[in-house]
Amino acid sequence: MSWRDTAGAQDGVLTRAQLRQHGTADTIISRMVLDGRLSSVVRGVFLVGGAPMTYRARLWTGVLATDGMLGFATAAGLWGVLDAGEFSVHVVLPHDRRVYPPSWVRVHRVPVAPYAVTSTSGLPATSRSWTVLDCLPTLSRNERSRLADRAVQRGWIDRSDLLRRLREFPGRTGNTALRELSAAMSDGAAAESERMLHRLLRQAGLRDWKPNFPVWTGGELVGVVDVAFPAKKIAIEVDGWAYHSDVDRFRRV
Repeated sequence: MSWRDTAGAQDGVLTRAQLRQHGTADTIISRMVLDGRLSSVVRGVFLVGGAPMTYRARLWTGVLATDGMLGFATAAGLWGVLDAGEFSVHVVLPHDRRVYPPSWVRVHRVPVAPYAVTSTSGLPATSRSWTVLDCLPTLSRNERSRLADRAVQRGWIDRSDLLRRLREFPGRTGNTALRELSAAMSDGAAAESERMLHRLLRQAGLRDWKPNFPVWTGGELVGVVDVAFPAKKIAIEVDGWAYHSDVDRFRRV
């Protein structure tokens, strides 16, 4: 494997340290920069001559320049959690090492649990659930509620993820917002619309209903009903089949 193979796997970007690992001396690296075979992007990071500075190349530059991982809005865009756009690059550093990233890289020096370190689209990044928890406190209250509902409905997070984060990282910025969400989710509802339904049922004095009631057919779980009156065999769905992964299965419920 040559340094060109390494650069190819990283969208044309590689570091001085990686070049050295392939046996390329500093004097040769300097000559390669002078003759255009390499272009210096930022301290210690190069783009192969002729390679375009694509968005993915910018992402690799942020990762390699900091020895970090993609997180927050950037990871959210890669995971399909938020439409983050192809502009800023957010990198998470779980350490205080001095780094020299480009001006367009935003560095977040925050702790990351080992189980949250992964990759997506071939790039080092925080896990989807961890990314959601990082992004929630950065949003307005309405946006936060919508993302939390969507994340729960799609199985990206549940209340146990919030509680674990609060328990393991009690001093992290944004915990106040996560505590509020955890309290709102304590009734078992997966969305604000469901919480509204719960309030209406309680105000009407109705009893014997169950939230998020599992429905089994022939030993197979075919769906989870938002609210069910099991004794009367009544099921109520607030959001409809759009929030369920399988329309046909939902109809069979």
